[in-house]
Amino acid sequence: MSFMQSLSLLNIAPTLAEFFGISLTSRVHPVEQILNVMHARNPQVVVLLVIDSLDYQFYSDFADELEVLHELVKRDDSLLLECETVSNHTTPAIASILTGLRPESHKIRTSEDVGKSKINSILEILDDAGKPTAAVLETNGTKPLLGRISYVFAVDDREDIVEYDALIKTHTISILNHQHEVRFVFSHLRAIDRFAHRGWDLRVAAKITNENMRAIAKAVGERNGMLFICGDHGAHLKEREESQGKAPATVPLIVCYS
Repeated sequence: MSFMQSLSLLNIAPTLAEFFGISLTSRVHPVEQILNVMHARNPQVVVLLVIDSLDYQFYSDFADELEVLHELVKRDDSLLLECETVSNHTTPAIASILTGLRPESHKIRTSEDVGKSKINSILEILDDAGKPTAAVLETNGTKPLLGRISYVFAVDDREDIVEYDALIKTHTISILNHQHEVRFVFSHLRAIDRFAHRGWDLRVAAKITNENMRAIAKAVGERNGMLFICGDHGAHLKEREESQGKAPATVPLIVCYS
């Protein structure tokens, strides 16, 4: 099952919170269509995977290279939703995805802001409620989470973004294979964003992301888990930004069992 509905990235955290039975500061409503699927299948674990710079146009333009994502959408009980972005920068966008709050409300613009913020993300709230969580992120992004959630896997930033994303994939799969008490995993792949900034071949970035997603989806399926896959902001492509101006981008949100 697949259909389109205009939503925002702010809807993700409230939907997850409703499913897990916890409260958020956000006043954004959960998405009933997603909740219906989640309650029907009752996943053992939910994996939220943000693919940096995966906007809706990129998802459509590189359908052949992102075949795994498009195949996941075609499966039974799968949903494809188009979400408005809330920022064109990664850190505030991810903070909004994890809190359901707009950047002007959570005021998280850098990794340092995460450590200073009094606003807890769904990762911390779930963990405090006795539902263990895990995060697989760049090292600076994980530092504020140490001691606040059950499992933190840090990956040092590096020039070789292919190696970086491979490590994100490996750690994510390791959690699924070995930490069976974990109910919610958050991971962040970055190859598309790095390739876009450097002007490299985006088809290569899409194929790299596709293969990493193939392996992660397989591991999620083996745990009777559910995948939330989304972008964070529009791809930073000079030619597109010049033609579209400052119009807000939209990103895909894929909700599926794999």
